[in-house]
Amino acid sequence: MSVPIWVDFESAEQSAAVMVRGLSGSSQAWGTLLAHAQAILGGRIDGFQHGEHKSYSFDEWRDLIAAARILDLAATEYGVSDSESQKSAAILAACAFGMSGASVSATAVVEGHHLLKSDLSPGELTALALSSPAMSREVLPELPSGSKCKACIENVASYLARGEEEEFNTAADLLQEAIYEEADAWESYLLSLSRLSLDHAGRLATAKVLKESAYRLPHGYLDRLVSDSPMLLPSQYEAIIDHGVLAPDQNLLITLPTGTGKTLLGELALLSSLGREHGIVCYIAPYVALGRQVAEKVALRTPDNVRVHRLVGGYRAPDSIDPENFQEVVISTPERFDAVLRLRPDLLSAIRCVVFDEAHMVGNGQRGVRLEGIITRLRLAARQDRQVPRFVFLSAVVSNADALANWIGIAPSNIVSGTWRPSAKRLLRWTEDGKLRLHAGDDPLRGIPSEVLGETLLPWPKKDFYPATHYGSVKSQEPGAMENVAFLASYQHGRHKQPVLCVCSTRPRTIQLASFIAQHFAPIEPLPQPIKVITDRIDQKHKYLRPLKDALQRGVAYHNSSLPHDVREGIERAVECRTLRVVAATTTLAEGVDLPFRVTILADWLVFDGEKNRPMDSLLFKNIAGRCGRAGQFTEGDTVIFDNPVGDREWTTPSRRSVFQDNIFFSKSQPALTTAIDRLDRRISVASVGSQMLAAIAENPNDEDLAWSFLKHSFAKHTHKTDLAANRMSLAYRQILDPVDDQPLAIAASPVRLTQFGEAANYGGLSPGTARNLRNALREITERGSSRADLVAISIFLLESLADVPEQGNSDLRKAASNPRSRPVVKLNELELVLDMWLAGESVETIFAELPTNKKSSRKPDVQVWLEGISEESTWTDRFAKFCDFISNCLEFFLPWILRASLPLAEIDDQGDRPWKEWARFVELGVDSDWGSLLLDEEVILDRSVAVHVGRRIDALGNECTPTPEQVQCVLTEVLETEHLEQVLGWFRQREVNQ
Repeated sequence: MSVPIWVDFESAEQSAAVMVRGLSGSSQAWGTLLAHAQAILGGRIDGFQHGEHKSYSFDEWRDLIAAARILDLAATEYGVSDSESQKSAAILAACAFGMSGASVSATAVVEGHHLLKSDLSPGELTALALSSPAMSREVLPELPSGSKCKACIENVASYLARGEEEEFNTAADLLQEAIYEEADAWESYLLSLSRLSLDHAGRLATAKVLKESAYRLPHGYLDRLVSDSPMLLPSQYEAIIDHGVLAPDQNLLITLPTGTGKTLLGELALLSSLGREHGIVCYIAPYVALGRQVAEKVALRTPDNVRVHRLVGGYRAPDSIDPENFQEVVISTPERFDAVLRLRPDLLSAIRCVVFDEAHMVGNGQRGVRLEGIITRLRLAARQDRQVPRFVFLSAVVSNADALANWIGIAPSNIVSGTWRPSAKRLLRWTEDGKLRLHAGDDPLRGIPSEVLGETLLPWPKKDFYPATHYGSVKSQEPGAMENVAFLASYQHGRHKQPVLCVCSTRPRTIQLASFIAQHFAPIEPLPQPIKVITDRIDQKHKYLRPLKDALQRGVAYHNSSLPHDVREGIERAVECRTLRVVAATTTLAEGVDLPFRVTILADWLVFDGEKNRPMDSLLFKNIAGRCGRAGQFTEGDTVIFDNPVGDREWTTPSRRSVFQDNIFFSKSQPALTTAIDRLDRRISVASVGSQMLAAIAENPNDEDLAWSFLKHSFAKHTHKTDLAANRMSLAYRQILDPVDDQPLAIAASPVRLTQFGEAANYGGLSPGTARNLRNALREITERGSSRADLVAISIFLLESLADVPEQGNSDLRKAASNPRSRPVVKLNELELVLDMWLAGESVETIFAELPTNKKSSRKPDVQVWLEGISEESTWTDRFAKFCDFISNCLEFFLPWILRASLPLAEIDDQGDRPWKEWARFVELGVDSDWGSLLLDEEVILDRSVAVHVGRRIDALGNECTPTPEQVQCVLTEVLETEHLEQVLGWFRQREVNQ
């Protein structure tokens, strides 16, 4: 392969990127740029030798990648002027991407430019099918019967399905014959280009690559995977071939860039470790939305005999997991996985593999300490005479991979990295001087990240910002900043006509920003079905979300944790279908979740750390920037940084702002990933470590020096600073041994062993201090007698008594318990009402409206008017978001956790006569009956109020847990609609059969 000396493909690619965005800077005539691109393609034709290229480093394919990008940009409305030239450029762009091995980008070109809907010749269709072989079956009906091209594509489709070498060789021969016989120069040219695309298909076919290793995977899995993903990405291919992804005894660290298929590699590692025998493997995802995506994919591809468990939510054991009799796959959050290990210790020795997605989270706050503790415990357990679990770490933003690898004992050959990526990542910044600038960023085709490639004047609609000296001045300037972001979002959507993600620092800002953005768009008529599903749900169940409904009708939404689950998931699905124009979201949607956003706008570069705003760290920014330009749907993604001037003057004075932003967004050297133990608040850090040490003591009964072993096997020991982390671990260990009130949790015998109290605390997953506080509270409940005997009264007392423990994360409850003058969203004297209504199945919004404080409030409109969606006034929005926080943190998570933890602690003092587990389940689900909790827990009925009503009626049949089907049917017939009735009865009959 040779590129003519006159071809400067880096400069040409930069010029195309600048010009298509309407920027001034490096520019060339489109004719010249196309000549550059075609010269590169011609050089690849001349130098083609079958099987010559085996490496997928970016450098080997950089010329073709540049050519593909140039051609793709030329095919847009901002490129070449006439439609035929655009069509030709798009076809060549797909061919060029296919020639570089990026078949997913070829697919994005074909779909993005609607090529299959245009009038195409047989040669053009064949070239497109070979550039994106996954589209072979879609193209086949359009090819002439009996032609060599059709026979070639038929063999390619069969080869992708079965991986038979003979079929690939036949396809290659047929393609060569078609080239020799083709008289038309354009057709012959395209078919010649396709030889290299076909060569990649021969190498990257999923069936071919995994065929010999199929015996390591569950029966039937490979067939389903091939049907869903017939070709691997080059990065996946090299990881499988060179790094032992399918070797069940090899630990892995996969640090590939965003969009290069890490999740599937984790899935393959997981299922190859499971194999075809009974057992359990676990995939740990730090976010619920990410866990849902992974679980759906795994469930789609795994055969029916493999059971997929999605474990999110409260601290409790999964009763249905049975690795001795089933093949079990667990998709879990770290918190729930911690509970699994403690409450089902029998599973520890059965775990074959654990995949940790977004592994860099080990350095992030309280969750990071828990994650580090879990991994440390798994490493400690591996020393014993039990099955050693395989560790697989996935992360796109780890700068010091060697530290993570050394921690787990990952060989250098099993660190999977690479420079290949399927889509271009563009980085722009919109500054206060009204300049929108395109920077080089970290794309391998460009130079210094901060270098400006092009710019345009795009004045801010709102100006005259000034450094804030107090909170009031910050708040008064926020609307102006949001109006600027809204203008930017509409501008970006106008240019790209694809979904835009605006990342905000807080939930209230997502709501406010969505309102500003919606004003820039006209209503969509008719409303797409995915959006209509959400608006109908708002009309039926969530009328207070009328402002969101109004925004949705204009293709705009916000996404944060205060939204009801059904609305939140509906928004995610609407983005999947690309029916939404803009979504304003907190970072939880922007980290790890794979949704088709073409542009990401960073609306806030300052983030709230629980006490004050500070600049976001560069690892978080890199993860957010990776959310745009989804592989297979786009060929490039733009991250636009809004130079937000609003915030504490410590960060936002113009000179400082520029320095801080440059360090975050353009620094070549990324900060090293370190333990969170030495950076978290001391009290919370020590408590979190203490909880993990308790579990380690229980899991390692023969360790002579558990404290040292825990430190030695922790990530803290493998980072550049360990003294502070070691001191905190030592303090946590001393707290465990401390006989406060004659309550040591462990005795420093040789080896150290848990006391009965320590075993009970570990069962509950509590820190030493919280365990002592809870035990004292339980004793006080007993001393006070029957007045503290019922669920609501005991729950209130426990919430008040434990409001300040490290495990309790709701600041409102903490303030209410510690300061009588505070103005929390739920006052202590309102807890009884909240709990009563919650257990009766009332909706969150109904409970909120019934709070005495809200009913007496002078806010306008009246809370009931707001709840009914009669007024668009949003003065209640922030307060309601805080109330949702209270429900989520206190009632759905913390209180059930404490109630479950109370059982073993109460039994120590002979107080175990209360139904702690049942109470925990009731509070967690918001019901007050056994049958209601069962119907909700198994998702037979999703409406809490209906589940409560049905549950109470069935429980009243004599308080029997297993009434007859006739009795159940009698109750259900009176309560439920016919369609729902049949669904519930079907579930009940199947349950009877299973039992």
